[in-house]
Amino acid sequence: MKLISSLFTYSGLILIITNTVLFLMSYRQNKKSIAYKLFTLYLITSFIISLSALILAKKYIPNLHLSHAYFISQFILLSLFYRSLFKSAQKKYVMITIVLVCSILAFQYMLRPSLFYTFNIFEIFITSLPIVIYAMIHLYNSLNGTNNYLIINAGILVYITSSTLIFILGNYLSSIEGNIQVSRNIYLINKILYSVYLSLILVQWRTSFRPLKSKS
Repeated sequence: MKLISSLFTYSGLILIITNTVLFLMSYRQNKKSIAYKLFTLYLITSFIISLSALILAKKYIPNLHLSHAYFISQFILLSLFYRSLFKSAQKKYVMITIVLVCSILAFQYMLRPSLFYTFNIFEIFITSLPIVIYAMIHLYNSLNGTNNYLIINAGILVYITSSTLIFILGNYLSSIEGNIQVSRNIYLINKILYSVYLSLILVQWRTSFRPLKSKS
């Protein structure tokens, strides 16, 4: 099981590197798209945090503090990503949500600074739920002809919904004596889903953003 877990850990890292490089390669031809810029920045940020977490883990240095950077940056960048895709009437609610969520988390960490060094389930929930809602709104908007980033949107909807439930359940099982192995198996499922999500991003790049070969 440990071998399989390591396999998907490195598989996820390879996929995030691949996606980041490919989106950067196509950046020039898509630089007018705000959504593309924001999603590329999201990939770069995710890659940096994932690599940093892996390096610290290999050196047996605690890396839980990086989870806060991951979830908060994911929330802000994907919120702005969806805002760029939404209709004008929907955009203002995204900014309100960003300010509200960040304010709540800032207040929480001011009251309990020790949370910075632990796994904050509340943070995961409050930063993931809006993204799931945005994904559902974008799916609804696509019924009226807005079909940009539908593959990525499907990946976000499935992965973030599943991973939020997995983190909550995994954290609960970890606190119960005798359920450590079950908890590890649940986190393995999350790694598998993450690889699937990154694979869908790769499919979206190939179908929508891959540079076209010029005819000679």
